[in-house]
Amino acid sequence: MITGYKWELYHVAVDPTESNDLAAQMPDKVKEMEALFYAEAKKYDVLPLDNSSLSRWNGPKPNLTGGRKIFTYSGTLSGVPNSGAPSILNKAYTITADVEIPRGGAEGVIVADGGRFGGYALFLSPAFNWWSNAPFFRNLGLGILVLGLLLVLRGGSKRWSRPKMVMGQLVLMTGALLVLAVIATRVVGLGGGKPVFIYNLLDLKRTTWSGPALSAGKHTIVFAYKPTEPGLGKGGTGVLSVDGKEVATESMEHSTPITFPEDETFDVGLDSRTGVSLLKYRYESPFPFTGTIDKLTFDLEPSQLTAEDQRNLPAIAEAVARMKD
Repeated sequence: MITGYKWELYHVAVDPTESNDLAAQMPDKVKEMEALFYAEAKKYDVLPLDNSSLSRWNGPKPNLTGGRKIFTYSGTLSGVPNSGAPSILNKAYTITADVEIPRGGAEGVIVADGGRFGGYALFLSPAFNWWSNAPFFRNLGLGILVLGLLLVLRGGSKRWSRPKMVMGQLVLMTGALLVLAVIATRVVGLGGGKPVFIYNLLDLKRTTWSGPALSAGKHTIVFAYKPTEPGLGKGGTGVLSVDGKEVATESMEHSTPITFPEDETFDVGLDSRTGVSLLKYRYESPFPFTGTIDKLTFDLEPSQLTAEDQRNLPAIAEAVARMKD
């Protein structure tokens, strides 16, 4: 029945001989259609109608993390929505990970929140594998190796001069060395096991902190961040430390002001959704941590919002909701 009225509205609106102001031309019909729509909407549990999904999402509500300053985890935890995760937005915070690295090294995500379009992750970097992850160098080496073999075989059968044979042998040796180097990155596991913290600002810019690879045994990794000033999305400075020694200091011009992506989760010991890194230190989810997480602690300071931010936050959330819809 509603479909029929929708067709009638469309018919009147596009008829060039009629005015487009349906309310002025047929006020009684418009009121009848409105009453019918709301009756059917109520019948099929459509009400209430509004586009304030994001503002309601970010509005204060009872949750397990409200007012908490210290969060402690151990082992593996996955799939926690942001409403149940420690919020690092618009505040100073410290993340401390006490881990144990087995003999031979470790890799994998220690903690992550968010993903491809915004968030952060603390992890030990994956080993760089040119054989699997750099096909250009792999194929280049194989190509030069095959070319060198063909030149040497051709020169032997045609009895080339010594300079030509030396040239073919040099090509063969170059290809062999490049292939061996590519294979070595797979066997040796170069670049793995480095402590890395990546902050992904809405897929616009990624800021990276990294240190040297960790040896076997127990280690304490600390990432501490302080905003430069109070306010939504303000930048700040982060310091990555390992066993009490600072290994990297970087600054960010901006940070995430409102929320991390709604379809991502908070994870400890793996990353169950999309990865935070893109090119540098890229990993394939879930990228589980191959060491042991003895203790993971978040120490959060109060939110640093100005009085103006507090007043404008509902309007900002509402504007973002309208853009989203």
